[in-house]
Amino acid sequence: MERLKIQDRQRKIAVYAWMGVVVLGLLLWRLFNLSMVQGPALAKLGTSDRVRALPILAPRGKMYDRHGQLLVTNRPAYAAYYFSLTGPPDKEETLSLQKVLNIAPNKLKIAIDTFTAAPYIPVLLKSDLTAAEFTRVKEQAPSLPGVFVDAVPLRTDLLGSVGGQTIGYVGAITQGELQAWKKAIPSLSGGDIVGQTGLEAEYEAVLQGTDGGQEVEVNAQGRPVRTLGEKAPIPGDNLILTLDKGLEETTATALEADMKLLQNSFHVPANAGAAVVMNIHTGQILAMVSIPSYNPNDFSSGISTKEYSTLVNNPNDPFLNRVIQSAFPPGSTYKPAVALAGLMSGAITPETRIPGEARYWYPPYPKNWIDAFFGDQNVSQAIAQSDDVFFYEVGRLTGIDNIAKWSSKLGFGKPTGIDLPNEVTGIVPTKQTYIKQDGAFYEGVTYSVAIGQGDDEATLLQLVRMVGAIATDGYVMKPYLVEKVVSPTGKTISTTKPDVMEHIKAPLPYWRAIQEGMHGVTLPGSIPGPGGTAGAAFVNFPMQVAGKTGTAQVPGAGSATFFESYAPYQNPQIAVVVAVEHGVEGANDASVVRAIYDKYFHLKDPTPPFKTATPTRVKGD
Repeated sequence: MERLKIQDRQRKIAVYAWMGVVVLGLLLWRLFNLSMVQGPALAKLGTSDRVRALPILAPRGKMYDRHGQLLVTNRPAYAAYYFSLTGPPDKEETLSLQKVLNIAPNKLKIAIDTFTAAPYIPVLLKSDLTAAEFTRVKEQAPSLPGVFVDAVPLRTDLLGSVGGQTIGYVGAITQGELQAWKKAIPSLSGGDIVGQTGLEAEYEAVLQGTDGGQEVEVNAQGRPVRTLGEKAPIPGDNLILTLDKGLEETTATALEADMKLLQNSFHVPANAGAAVVMNIHTGQILAMVSIPSYNPNDFSSGISTKEYSTLVNNPNDPFLNRVIQSAFPPGSTYKPAVALAGLMSGAITPETRIPGEARYWYPPYPKNWIDAFFGDQNVSQAIAQSDDVFFYEVGRLTGIDNIAKWSSKLGFGKPTGIDLPNEVTGIVPTKQTYIKQDGAFYEGVTYSVAIGQGDDEATLLQLVRMVGAIATDGYVMKPYLVEKVVSPTGKTISTTKPDVMEHIKAPLPYWRAIQEGMHGVTLPGSIPGPGGTAGAAFVNFPMQVAGKTGTAQVPGAGSATFFESYAPYQNPQIAVVVAVEHGVEGANDASVVRAIYDKYFHLKDPTPPFKTATPTRVKGD
């Protein structure tokens, strides 16, 4: 019996021994597998838990004016980022971030949500830290796990709000923009800063540089502790613009002064306006101003919700570029186009005379702009004094479709092709327009169209291009804002060449008749009489210029006043168009044009505008 117990004990020991051998073998195999087979992969995984690729943002390309003056650049700034291996911050840490960074809760939530969706990418919390914010982050680093500060290039527009819509602003890329630009710019990713409007958006592919990066070792809180490698960023290419910085500033100052004087002297809500200056031989835009505007720098540094709400809720829409994105009934500034249509269709000749009655003789018997008899006038005289009745008759004789035909050749009713986003086309109505709209066409609508008060609509850029075509005997140029694209090292990558979109081969006497009429607009005298509608605005001006006044009723917006011009009259170089919403008379806006010419041609105007406290009302269409 005792012997059986001993044998049983020995068998159990043998079993336990074999079990020990098996377990030991499994442990040895596991050790071998971990160290020899899976070792490299696990080592890599371990390293990846500690090593992160942090981007070094590439500076966007700079913008210069036509004379090489810097307009848009990048300044060094500090930005706060969040990254943590332990996940997003808890409630207490979030409250600390709000306090230290002085960041709105909704903005912080968006940043944290972005990090939660992509936890291996550092997320921007706040750009352009103030000195106080920078100091607080550094001092309170132990209580802010996951937060680190890095130097970034911050977009800076040296013009500020002057031409804000033209330059545009930058901001974080949206998902829609990311999808739209992914083919053109494959390097883009969520959170990147891109152009949102204006030239910043139009030339995004050129201005966007190539980010560099740092391979850094981070601690458990996600803070960089050691740089393992670095790739330098490549700056974006630079733009040489056609704008003249000094002329841009003068145009903005003069337009603001004109609007302020109209508000104070005539008590009109002249709170919005625009102006554009173009080289008539090349199509280069020398100045483009739209008021009210916004400061692109506010967006670069992170605009507050309150500031953004103020801009969005402004009834005069500071984001709207009124030069290319507003189409108005052009009023009497359209009469030169109607004159060309009448001449080219054979309805009139330069010598044709039409009685300038106070009221037209066909139903619905529309009035002239002034209750006076102009006498029998030819086309030049009718343009100079803006004789509505003359153009009612020209419209009737020419026909609405012929007006549309020649207006289209002058560039109305279609985009100019300028290198800016969201340009509107305006409207050139035809008989078919009214048949579709009203079910029938009535001849009376032609009278309104012929004086720019029908369904015809035009942008200021279309008007300035028409003025250029008249001044150059029919050359319709494509306007543009970027003359050259230049690499960071100074190498020219591309150059924009002047582009003739249309050459209207009208007989020279036709062009001379229209040109003489526009010159007559700026000559002094009585109305009706030998003087023009803007004659009083150019008294003592040391240069002969051509122009055309205009006032139009804008549905839902009251009146809009216009002045279009080119100079010098004998040797035209540039064209200008100015518009003021809720203005008084188009002739009043001629003071802005006068200031522009004084600046551009260095005239030293003996009687510069805006020097008197109260302007006189210039009686003109």
